[in-house]
Amino acid sequence: MPTYTATRPLDGDADQYLDYVSRPENLPAYFPRMTEAHQLPDGKVETTARVDADRDGRDETVTSEAEFDVDRAAREISWSAPGPHDYHGSLRITDDGVELTIHTTHDVDGMQHALDDALQTIATNLREQA
Repeated sequence: MPTYTATRPLDGDADQYLDYVSRPENLPAYFPRMTEAHQLPDGKVETTARVDADRDGRDETVTSEAEFDVDRAAREISWSAPGPHDYHGSLRITDDGVELTIHTTHDVDGMQHALDDALQTIATNLREQA
């Protein structure tokens, strides 16, 4: 099972960072393949994304539900989506930096670049909000 990890220094207030990334509606702002995300009444998150889910070389629109857990004390968000890809991940904030990790059952072209870009975009969005 491939694991992808991206890290970067924390460019601001850790609590502000956690507040931003813990809101599901912000997911499309830093994961560009995601087009929609919203919290469901049961606490899960429904997401819509343009991805090559069937690995045929063409992107398709995929909507799925995922667990989305926020642990404010640990400054960590974790998520998981049931299904054949065993997709799950976490975003952890420390006083020094941010770590974004994704696990899936197969290699995904461009995943490392996407994670690096996501962390850069989050930092940029937070600076613009300040």
